[in-house]
Amino acid sequence: MSTAAATALPTRAELQDRVRRALDAVGARVELAEPGVHGQQASTPLTGEILFTVAETTTAQTAAAITEAAQAFSQWRRTPAPVRGQLVARLGELLRVHKADLADLVTIEAGKITSEALGEVQEMIDIC
Repeated sequence: MSTAAATALPTRAELQDRVRRALDAVGARVELAEPGVHGQQASTPLTGEILFTVAETTTAQTAAAITEAAQAFSQWRRTPAPVRGQLVARLGELLRVHKADLADLVTIEAGKITSEALGEVQEMIDIC
């Protein structure tokens, strides 16, 4: 019987850096709260450790985000299908490039084994 070497999971700081880079790569604006700030906590079922906290938003910030999302959807609807196809294909490329990091995030946040996490990310890639 052989045993495979366990892959070391990233530290909390490394994970936070990966989350920030992944969000930046797609132009997402999510504010991760500093320690001690109230917000929505994401923890790992593996250890119960809090991985990061997404900062709470004000009513005005929420309203602005909804308005921005509605404008983006309106613009997306007017985007020609071939251009949308190119953008979705680009998303698939980004997912492929960051597959291992994304699988690590799934493993840590959802508690899935690595092979399942890789399969989940691959499903997203295949859809693109």
